[in-house]
Amino acid sequence: MARDRANINTNIWTDQDWRDLPGAQQLLYLLLTSHPTLSYAGVVDWREARLAAMTADATPESIREAAEGLQAERFVFIDDETEEILIRSFLRHDGLLKQPKLSISMVNAYGAIASARVREIVTFELQKLYTEFPEWAAFGQEKVMALVKGKGTDMAEFTLGFTPAVTPLFTLNVAQADPLPTTTATTTSTELSPRRSPEAPIPEAWAPNEQHKAKAREKHLDVMILAEAFRNHAEANDRRVRNWDAAFRNWILKSIPGTAPTNSPWSKDFHKNGTQA
Repeated sequence: MARDRANINTNIWTDQDWRDLPGAQQLLYLLLTSHPTLSYAGVVDWREARLAAMTADATPESIREAAEGLQAERFVFIDDETEEILIRSFLRHDGLLKQPKLSISMVNAYGAIASARVREIVTFELQKLYTEFPEWAAFGQEKVMALVKGKGTDMAEFTLGFTPAVTPLFTLNVAQADPLPTTTATTTSTELSPRRSPEAPIPEAWAPNEQHKAKAREKHLDVMILAEAFRNHAEANDRRVRNWDAAFRNWILKSIPGTAPTNSPWSKDFHKNGTQA
């Protein structure tokens, strides 16, 4: 069931993570949140060519690049197999969970989601919201609570390439609520139940790889200067990340492109190596 309007809170501009996004990513996010196919579960049809056709200067490639940047920052989740893209925090900010009738519309929209991964992420977000805002009208609805008691998975389990653990990631701890069904693993082998890698500070030995250098060359940027700024920012803010290579890829995506190289010997070396001589 599609929506006929979008709710975009003006306080989005107080969110530093949002303001740190490049303009192309912000524009795509706003396009998704007002797209005609946006469902009451926060899911939009994911077709790069059609999305690109909605602006004069976008291409399928630029839409893909912007979407991947948004996914790296946990704003969206893409399932190419089912051609769906989820606005991860849609249910938190839209306000529909405060209204009983719209909450049922959300349940119906949830049932229309083709992607099993998207459904698990939506359930995970519902579970978090239930623990934070149990007074919301939606959580007085039996159909909504049936979703809350389902299998929820943090999107990082999918974006980082790890198989979800067998044991449910969420357990209700509210006396009034019915106990959630649980699943007990039948093996102690960690190979059969891989977990997410832990967040950690940037390693001393970390350095840009060939993919980073190639991306920096495309944007006419000095990859080593970028890497130095990236490390300084990470250390100054005591940042913890699970995948530092992925984090730096997004850092490059956010960087303002440099000027195209000239035919000077310096620029030839820059274009070849992605670094200054």
